[in-house]
Amino acid sequence: MDFAVRKDARQWFDDINKDLDLEFDIFYFCFIAGIATGRKKTLPAAQTDGLVDNFPGNYDQHKELLVALFLCRELATLGIEMDEGHDVHLEIAKLIDPTAPNRLSDDGVRLFNQYSHGGYEVLREWFDYKPVSMPIFLRTFHQRVSETGLLKQRA
Repeated sequence: MDFAVRKDARQWFDDINKDLDLEFDIFYFCFIAGIATGRKKTLPAAQTDGLVDNFPGNYDQHKELLVALFLCRELATLGIEMDEGHDVHLEIAKLIDPTAPNRLSDDGVRLFNQYSHGGYEVLREWFDYKPVSMPIFLRTFHQRVSETGLLKQRA
């Protein structure tokens, strides 16, 4: 199963797309906004475009971190605490496929995509305009993600 980006998200990023190394960058920004806020959205396939079935480029080096962020958010969304070993194991078993190059089951990729789709809506709320400059976008993006507490160090 492929990671998928919203068609309207592609259009929203048009002005700064030239500054992105990979088309997956759009997916990543949306995904982080979705994970940071816990927003998910299910969309019909006609409203999305498939990207890749694995983490491309430098994302491959950080896939374990992205998957860990995803798992932590999804477990929190389900109200499962980390000390609930049996429940944690059951949910992770549904979402992870250790033999898959992206480490996710089809259900895991589906939920990953839902966080990205919901994250696009978050980005639209965070910005009063389409991004036209990568430095301005990144500054606002970082500030807003920081405000969610996602970047806090946990002891």
